[in-house]
Amino acid sequence: MTAETHFEPRLTLDAVVGRGDVHWALAGAEAVVQVPALAATHVLDPTSALLWQCLDGVSPLGLVFADIADAFGVPAQQIAADCLPVIGTWLYSQLVVLAGPPAPVAVDPAPDPAFGGRTWRRLVDPPNT
Repeated sequence: MTAETHFEPRLTLDAVVGRGDVHWALAGAEAVVQVPALAATHVLDPTSALLWQCLDGVSPLGLVFADIADAFGVPAQQIAADCLPVIGTWLYSQLVVLAGPPAPVAVDPAPDPAFGGRTWRRLVDPPNT
């Protein structure tokens, strides 16, 4: 089964962000995410920690998946198939919320030609850094 079987493809158009009361920190390549209101703590493996840091609440998931795919040299469809179930679990567990359809993405006035003219988004920093 593909990710689209369980999640609407339109989810890739939405931006996602950690809920407002989430506390998180990097521990090496992993991330520790705590939601005091739910009495829940999660340790994210390095791949999930990278995905977590990409959820800025502004970038649509489709663009996040494209960036990850470019960085690792794999098809964006594979990244979406691997990451949509994770995002779905986080939504179900209330670690993240939909930020809604994003505002139009501002275009970098000087895209980097070394990266095919792409504009790269920045990873989200832990709250206390």
